[in-house]
Amino acid sequence: MISTGEPHLITGSDIDDLVTRVRLNGTGGPEHGAALAAELDAARAFLCSPGDPDPAVARLVRRRLVVIALRHGGALLAKLLTRLTARETAMVRRYAHRLANFLDAPENWAAQPIMLHLMRIGLCYAEAEDIAVTVLMFVW
Repeated sequence: MISTGEPHLITGSDIDDLVTRVRLNGTGGPEHGAALAAELDAARAFLCSPGDPDPAVARLVRRRLVVIALRHGGALLAKLLTRLTARETAMVRRYAHRLANFLDAPENWAAQPIMLHLMRIGLCYAEAEDIAVTVLMFVW
């Protein structure tokens, strides 16, 4: 189990679920799916290894896992969504791919850029703030 500083945990089974979903989706062709599955396997090995992984690297790995979960769904995304209201959950599901594309850029991993992006999509300030804080707390 991997602690993210919050009471919730990202588990190896969450990552295994993402691997399964990536392989089933087949998005980007078989080569892309295989490469992404290999990346997820490496993330699992790093985060689930005995001892404490480097916190800065672990944070980057968790960021990548959240982006992949936004694109492919699964148990990890469900854990993230349980922290949001029903309307916020619906908005994240509706705009998951757009949010994932935005979060692919490392410079966008701060509350203000995420909130502004969500508000440009059409969410109100309070919803954008809740979603941004939830996403950030999930990886920190």
